[in-house]
Amino acid sequence: MNIEKIKDVLSENLGEGFKIVDENGEMTAAIEWVDWVQLSDDENDIQIEVYFEDDSKKIFPKGLKLRQIWHEDS
Repeated sequence: MNIEKIKDVLSENLGEGFKIVDENGEMTAAIEWVDWVQLSDDENDIQIEVYFEDDSKKIFPKGLKLRQIWHEDS
């Protein structure tokens, strides 16, 4: 993995084709798509649903700091 290619992003800015890198250096499968889900009438009550190529899914709160790397650089 080319650690120079890892980018810090907020959960709402995760991108398709990237992998999420956790603190141990482990990576998810590549992101297939990202969906913003509004949970109530409050505009700030949003969660980020991330769907991966291996058919798994993770849910993050909006504004969570994460790290991602392009799947070809991992």
